[in-house]
Amino acid sequence: MLEISLNVLPRRVSSFDAVEQCYQDQLRFVTARLNEEVSVLIRCEKQIIPFLQSILKRRLATDGKSIAIIDGRDDQQGQSGTRLSRIVSQLRELVNNTETNKVFFLPYLDIITSTLPGGLTMEAREIMTIIHENPMLNLVAFEDPDFSLPELIAQAFPARCEMLGIPRNRIASLITENEARKFAVDHINLMGIYKFVSGLNPVRFREIMGIFSRKADYDPSIAEMLPGYMKELREYTACGGVSLSDIELERDIAGYGKVKTKIRENVLNLLQKTAAMNDEVEIRKIESIIPRGLIFHGPPGTGKTLFAKGIAEALNAAIYIVSGPELKSKWVGEGEANIRRLFARARSTAPSVIVFDEIDSIAAARTGGASDGASQAAHSMVNQLLTEMDGFRKEQMVLIIGTTNFVESLDPAFLRPGRFEYQIEIPYPEWEDRKAILSLYNQKFETGLSNEQVEKLAGWTGRRTDLGTPYTGDHLNALIKDLRRYMINNKAEADEETLKAWLAGMIEEANLSDEEERVVAFHEAGHALAFFLFDRQSEITRITLESGGTDSLGFVESINRKPNYFYTESHLKGEIAISLGGYAAEKVMFGEVSTGACQDLRKATAVATDMASLYGMAGTPREFAGRGGAPDPYFLPTLSPHIDRILNEVYVQIRTFLQENSHCLKRLVEELQKQRTLNLEAIEKILETEKLLK
Repeated sequence: MLEISLNVLPRRVSSFDAVEQCYQDQLRFVTARLNEEVSVLIRCEKQIIPFLQSILKRRLATDGKSIAIIDGRDDQQGQSGTRLSRIVSQLRELVNNTETNKVFFLPYLDIITSTLPGGLTMEAREIMTIIHENPMLNLVAFEDPDFSLPELIAQAFPARCEMLGIPRNRIASLITENEARKFAVDHINLMGIYKFVSGLNPVRFREIMGIFSRKADYDPSIAEMLPGYMKELREYTACGGVSLSDIELERDIAGYGKVKTKIRENVLNLLQKTAAMNDEVEIRKIESIIPRGLIFHGPPGTGKTLFAKGIAEALNAAIYIVSGPELKSKWVGEGEANIRRLFARARSTAPSVIVFDEIDSIAAARTGGASDGASQAAHSMVNQLLTEMDGFRKEQMVLIIGTTNFVESLDPAFLRPGRFEYQIEIPYPEWEDRKAILSLYNQKFETGLSNEQVEKLAGWTGRRTDLGTPYTGDHLNALIKDLRRYMINNKAEADEETLKAWLAGMIEEANLSDEEERVVAFHEAGHALAFFLFDRQSEITRITLESGGTDSLGFVESINRKPNYFYTESHLKGEIAISLGGYAAEKVMFGEVSTGACQDLRKATAVATDMASLYGMAGTPREFAGRGGAPDPYFLPTLSPHIDRILNEVYVQIRTFLQENSHCLKRLVEELQKQRTLNLEAIEKILETEKLLK
C-alpha cells in the first residue's frame, strides 16, 4: 500500500541505508553471482558507485572474499601518467599478481572504453585484450547510462543488472517521518511524491529530502502550502537545464475538442486516477493500459508540438524536444549513444515527455538493402530507439510523443502495441476551431475584435492560403499579429472600416470590367443555389463580390455547423454539386465557362476520386487505393471512367436545376451586383419571392 501512517516511517535514513534499501534484490543478485565467480556488469549512475562498492565489499567480506578497486588513484609507488593509463597499469599488474577469492571492481570501465567516431581508444583496446585473455577474472564493472560499454567488452560479463531510479515499492523505506510531515499530517499517499522522484537515484533523493527536513510541517489550514511544496519538489527533481512546459492544454490551445478529449481519456485522466490510488496492484492495472507512445500526425502548422507541450504541462513533466539532425550521425554507434543519453536523462527527471519532432526523419521504414555507412547508422538508430522504448518500467512515467506529417512513412515496428500504439490526427482546423483559435489570439494580442468580426475571419480563412494550403493555427496567429501591426501603424480601432481596409490591403484588388464582374456574380450565385438543391442553405453565411482579403474575385461563405463523423454518398455528391455550381451557372447563362472554375474542378475531382477509389461508391464494392490513401496508379485506367461518371451525373443534375431556376439566378445576380454582399436572410427572401423550384 502506498498510503501509510507517518509513524511507521523510519526516523533516520542515511545515503548508505537508502542505496541498500532501494536495491535489496539487485544487491542480493550481484553478491550471489560474485560468490559463484561470475563477473557482473551493473548499470547505474556514477553518484551511487562508491556506496555500492562499500556495501558489496562488506557483504563479500563475510563470504571470505577480498576486493581490489581499480580506479587509477596514485598508489604508494607513485605511478606516473594520466589516470586512464594508470587504470590500465593497475589492471595489468593485479592480473599478473592475482589472488584467490579476489574480486576486481572497475568503476570507470565505461568511460575508458567509450567509443569514438574512429573506433576504440588505445586504453579500451588494451583493457579488452586483458579481460578476454583472463576469462577467470572475477570482475564487477559499472556502466553509466550515458557511457555504454562496447559490446565486445560487455560480452565478458555473463551477469548483468540495473540499478536505476527508485522502485515504487521501496519509496516508503527512503523517506523519514519528519520529512513526510512536510506533505501530510497523519497519513501520506506516497504516489504523489513518487511520480516526481521515480527517476532519481536514492542518494540524490536523500539530498533533496534533507532540504525538505528543514522546512515547516504541512498545515492543512494553509491552502497553498502543499501545492507549494510539490512545486518546489518538482523544481529540485527537474534540474540541470531541464525544461518544464508552460503551455496549458485548455488555456493556450484553442479548438480541437476531439483531440483534447482523446488525450484526456487515453492518458491524462488515467494518470490522474493513479495519483489518487494507494493500492499497488490496482495502480499497475491502470498503468498497463496507458499508452507510453503517441503519434501526432497531420499537416504542418496544426499544433502537433503544441499539444505535446500541453500534455507535459498537465503532467508537470520535464519536456525534451529533439529533432532528427540533433541525434543523427554518419558514424555507426554515435546516433545510438545520443538516444541512450536522451532516454537516460528523461528517466532521471521523470515524469518526462520526449518529443521527437518530425520523427519520420529518424524512424522511416527500414529497407533490407542498406550498405553505406549513413544507412547503417540510420538503421542502428531505429533499432536503438525501439530497444529504449521496450526497456521502460511501467511505474516510471516517461511518455514518448512523435510528430510527423507523413505517418505512412514510419517503420511498422514503431506502430505495434507497446510502442507508438496510439495515433491522433491533428487536421486542418474546421470553422469552430478557427473561431476558437482566432478568439484566443484576439485576446492575446489585444486586437479588440468583436465576436461577429472573429466569426467573419473564421469564415473567410476557410479558403486556401497563397501556397494553396488551408489555414492552420500558425497562419491564424500570423494573421492576427498582422492586424495588430496594422492597427498600431494606422492608429485604428477594431471597427468594420478598419477590418475592411486591412483585408483589402493584404492583396492587390482586382479591377474588373462590368462584364467580368457579371461572370463572377453568376458564378457565385450558382454556388449559392447549389446549397438550396441539397437543403444545406443553413450553412451559408453570405455571398459577396468583395475579395475579403483573399485572391478570390468573390465567394460564398459557408459554415458546416454540425460536425460530421462520416459522409454518405448523397452528401459527397452534394459537395461535388456545390463545387460545380459556379461552372454550371456560367455554362447555363453564357454557353461557355471561364478559367475561374479551376479550383472548383480540382475539389470536385478530388471528392469523386475518393468516392471511387476509397469508399466503394462507383458501383464496385472495393477500394482502389494504394499506400497513403492515394489511388493506386495500376488502377487509374479502371478508375477514370468511374470518376467521370460520378462527375457527369452530378453536373447534369446541378445544370438542370439551374436551368429550371434561371429566373432566380438572374434576380440573385441583380441584387448581388447592386448590394455587393448578401447574407442568408436576404438570399432566402429573394428566392422566396422568385419561387425557387426543386
